[in-house]
Amino acid sequence: MNLFSVLYTELLWRPLFNGLVWLYAVLPGRDLGLAIVALTLVIRFALAPFLSRAQESQRAMQKLQPQVVKIQQAAKKNKNKEEQGRALMALYAENNVNPFFAFLALAVQLPILIAMFQVFRQGLQAASLAYLYSFIPHPGSVNPVSLGVLDLSAGNLYLGAVAALTQYFQTKLSSPPPPAGPSAAAAGKGDFASILQWQTTYVFPGLILVWSYTLPAALTLYWTVMNVFGIVQELLTRRAKKYGYGDGQK
Repeated sequence: MNLFSVLYTELLWRPLFNGLVWLYAVLPGRDLGLAIVALTLVIRFALAPFLSRAQESQRAMQKLQPQVVKIQQAAKKNKNKEEQGRALMALYAENNVNPFFAFLALAVQLPILIAMFQVFRQGLQAASLAYLYSFIPHPGSVNPVSLGVLDLSAGNLYLGAVAALTQYFQTKLSSPPPPAGPSAAAAGKGDFASILQWQTTYVFPGLILVWSYTLPAALTLYWTVMNVFGIVQELLTRRAKKYGYGDGQK
């Protein structure tokens, strides 16, 4: 086993696996679905500051879209891509905006998502329980059936549809409105942030639906809870701003 595998196992997979088994063992009813929901909330709370920063960066990018369009149009007229790049970076630096922050937010979640997939694929097997820490109560076995009907070890297209819908609504809810004015028609076409937003809004939910047919339903449940938490967080943030507890923007 190489160093990367050891670090991945000991710093990511094993803590998540032990956390899931501990929650499964101590929560009433020993329901795996309930344990996944609880673990997902812990992860989402841990990532909340980072994800909120990514949303703020996305809103700031959207506000700069009219200026971005002007720079793009000027560079297109002068046929100077290097000048466009320098002007855009200067604009972002002047306004303290990181255009790659939204992408980095997804990049941070990806290793966790991969680790959770490994947890749900391997952690449901009795042999994986050998990786439990000594202070974690041993459950004997892990029943993959939640609420007596949902097999979380197999794919589930219905749960996948819920995950896809919640992903779509979360992205739409957290996305800022398009800029108004004469540049509105041209704004957001071809720049990195807008392309990423379009893919996250429309392509990613479709992929989730397709993947849910073969991936363990436990992973789909995890992503659904992450989305629902994100929707609730966004609604609470909007409510706080509406009543003057945020930055005053509606």
